[in-house]
Amino acid sequence: MLRDSLSILVVDDMKFSCEFIRRALKKEGYTSIDVVNNPPEALIRLKEQPVDVVLADWIMPEMDGLELAERIRQLDEELHHYSGIILLIAKDDIDSIRTAFEEGVDDYIVKPPNQVELAARIYSSGRVASMQNSLLQTTQTLRRLFERECKVDNITGLGRLEDTDKRLDSLLQQTFSRGGGATCTVILKITDIEKLSKQYGQLVYEELLSSVANRIRHQVRPIDLVGHIAQNEFLIAMYSSDDTRCRNFKRILQDLNHRSYKTTDGFLKIHCAMAIAVTKKENDNIDVKQLISNIHKNLYKSIEIGYEEVAT
Repeated sequence: MLRDSLSILVVDDMKFSCEFIRRALKKEGYTSIDVVNNPPEALIRLKEQPVDVVLADWIMPEMDGLELAERIRQLDEELHHYSGIILLIAKDDIDSIRTAFEEGVDDYIVKPPNQVELAARIYSSGRVASMQNSLLQTTQTLRRLFERECKVDNITGLGRLEDTDKRLDSLLQQTFSRGGGATCTVILKITDIEKLSKQYGQLVYEELLSSVANRIRHQVRPIDLVGHIAQNEFLIAMYSSDDTRCRNFKRILQDLNHRSYKTTDGFLKIHCAMAIAVTKKENDNIDVKQLISNIHKNLYKSIEIGYEEVAT
């Protein structure tokens, strides 16, 4: 990736800081650099033209960097895009950094930024964004092919229960035929979707379902299975050569529960519960219906132990 091919948006209410960053990046070979002095204008620009990397100050009067990051992630979902987000922070504070990463921030730089470090971190974030956007484009292409070949749910664009069962069975059979590895199967339940539907109506209900589906797609690979198997339930399944990929599901659950969803009635939050089953070659006596039944039993456990834990 060439540096002059990266598009960068700098967001800072201090004009001298913006100018310093612009000059530093130009000296390092970056040419596509846009600057705005407030977050609302940044969001307007990003809606018109997404960029590879957003570099924003944490402390700004109208909207801080964390809220801006959350709004950018919501905008990314609408546009099927991924923006690398880097925050400029006043000090290297571990608690603040942890909070930033939970809100979807990719990286941070302590002010005042060193020119070489700034350029390197911009490049790293841009490279990740480029790979993510390539995956999103592939997913969109596969989704269009999938929609032509089978019946899908009109709201989420995902396969319904019957199609998801068939694809999960095929994935399990591949796992049983391999020498090792495992299929991680998850059922995700939106526990308060009926309540929200009654409160806000059918349109908001459909917007929330669609947003959850898009957010899940952003978190998994194009080859992974995602289905909408019931009114408030999604199934995710992925093969891994070891069990490490299964650990990603807690991150997915936290992302679904922590970040708000944009609807016609404003920004809303939902509560999701998740249960997982790991199927290996030695479990070849289990079928899809039994597997899904076992996972459903563990969903109640997930709800009991809290929305931040994945029941197994």
